[in-house]
Amino acid sequence: MKSVYIEITDACNLRCSFCPSSDCRDEAGSGKSHNFMSSTLFKQCIAGTVEAGIKNVYLHVLGEPTLHPGFALFLKEIKTAGLTATLTTNGTTIKRVAHHILNCPAVRQVNFSTHAYAELPPDEAREHLEDVLDFCRIVLFARPEMYINLRLWNVGDNDSQGWNRYMLERIRDTFGVDLQLGNFCSRHKSFPIAGKLYLHEDSRFEWPGMSPQAENSRDPQQIVRGTCHALDTHVAILHDGRVVACCLDYSGQITLGNIADQSLAEIINSPTARNIREGFEKHELRHPFCQSCSYCKRFK
Repeated sequence: MKSVYIEITDACNLRCSFCPSSDCRDEAGSGKSHNFMSSTLFKQCIAGTVEAGIKNVYLHVLGEPTLHPGFALFLKEIKTAGLTATLTTNGTTIKRVAHHILNCPAVRQVNFSTHAYAELPPDEAREHLEDVLDFCRIVLFARPEMYINLRLWNVGDNDSQGWNRYMLERIRDTFGVDLQLGNFCSRHKSFPIAGKLYLHEDSRFEWPGMSPQAENSRDPQQIVRGTCHALDTHVAILHDGRVVACCLDYSGQITLGNIADQSLAEIINSPTARNIREGFEKHELRHPFCQSCSYCKRFK
């Protein structure tokens, strides 16, 4: 296993239509929940990651990780543990946190979800993009070994095409590279801009979900064909310590255990985890959450 996704917060400062974060509510049913992982729990996540022999941490499931007040401290914890970090961010706070990222050699990759800007007011979207491009220029000079992906995961969405064209124009004007949209495929989604800076294209996908009705009505003997990289290349830990099989399981439908109670190694080798992993190896989606996931269909 290569990576652990750690959701240090499910709070976000955007309300994107394609992201389930915008649907999270508090116990009263109104308002956005704002949950932040404690520093004690984060240290347990890092210790469990090291013990399990996993080398890379993704600071993301839901939420905007740079909003966590302990973000800079968490980067230092990752560095001290000898791990590498991949950050996925909407980039709206990059001016405030850039120095923390640039000064942490453990950060090997930053993914900017620039497709989120298509739903913002034009002036605000352009301002955020310029901040991101400024950061990219600094990285190319100061941290040339760092990978950066400018994500456009909305190719084919008619409502986003105006923004996508504008963004490609700014990339061309800034870096002198003329890129065209729509040339991606399952094996070729990244297109070089400069150094280790890339445009990463993809179509929009639906986050998987599973209603209680679907769980109660499913046939346990039903075999759904498919596979996934969950529990093979990665596992995820939610803000409250629940360990889930998949980086898309934001609501804990496949909760395997809790990092506060067990070691990560024990959890990913539990009978439930082994059964799901064995199913993937045999091209069987054995859990109803997996059966409802359209992302599984991307793997042949």
